[in-house]
Amino acid sequence: MKKLKVGVIGCGEIARVHVKRLRSINEVSIVAFADIVKGKAELFSERYGGRAYTDWHDMLNKEDLDIVYICIPPFAHSDEVMISAEKGIHIFIEKPIALSMNQAWSMVKAVERSGVKSQVGYCMRFGYAAEKAKELIESGEAGKIGLAIGWYWCHFLGGSWWRDKNKSGGQVVEQSTHLYDALRYFCGEVDVVYGHMNRIFWTDIPDLTIEDVSSTTFRFKSGAIGSISSTTWGANSQWWFKWIIATEEYTMHAENGNTLNLYSTRRKRVVREWEDRDVYLLEAKDLIRAVLNDEETRTPIRDGAKTLEFTLAARKSMETGKPVKLPLT
Repeated sequence: MKKLKVGVIGCGEIARVHVKRLRSINEVSIVAFADIVKGKAELFSERYGGRAYTDWHDMLNKEDLDIVYICIPPFAHSDEVMISAEKGIHIFIEKPIALSMNQAWSMVKAVERSGVKSQVGYCMRFGYAAEKAKELIESGEAGKIGLAIGWYWCHFLGGSWWRDKNKSGGQVVEQSTHLYDALRYFCGEVDVVYGHMNRIFWTDIPDLTIEDVSSTTFRFKSGAIGSISSTTWGANSQWWFKWIIATEEYTMHAENGNTLNLYSTRRKRVVREWEDRDVYLLEAKDLIRAVLNDEETRTPIRDGAKTLEFTLAARKSMETGKPVKLPLT
């Protein structure tokens, strides 16, 4: 069986997460790593096999790749997607795909023009709670959606680039984007968003420019209403990815990515369902399936652009104090 040859751009911690899963998939062979820090690329090469590069252009030119994994911070994204697409290389890119809509739509255009498969790293779509909720909504069993509320709370402060809003986009754009994506996934596109943000807790950290508390309210084009709150000052050792959706037939409550409580609106009945899942592994398998079978991934790059637009609109509202209507112009 011919194996799909994978190259990786960026050899940080998230790349390590993906590489460990890719190595367990029989249809994959990881052949190269690229990082501007030579030692990082060489370390990955020694640990996982494959050649090391300091320039990803050289990697794309010298290696016969089927798939490229783009695992660099959003501020560092340039034309990796465009060049890979032109070469016919299928693309995985971590979220957020960009920090501006101009760049995001250029990526979408390049991918869709070339016909390569694309996947954005919204791994929480592969959690049991999201998959079950999507199934209930799409089948019609849940009925119409009226209200969706989410919480992304953690006690976390990333490295220097993550703390700089100009490089990361802030918590809403870079981190709690997973929750913004999930509610978009369930409820459809957003019409208008209004939000607030502030920095209350991490006030003694030099060069910190991102928010540590935020809240948004929004209306979906369907007429449903939504709200998301986020903080980087949550309970220590806790990572809350929670949401509640009120539908015609159920109140659906995700305790976490893999646990869903279903409360009937018709009778006194509660069903708690869960399934332990490795969402990163399922994400990788979804991309491999799409490439081998010429199918779409669950998280194509156009979806990545739309979720980015949602979070950028939320941040714009937080900065201006005014409601922002989508799409952004």
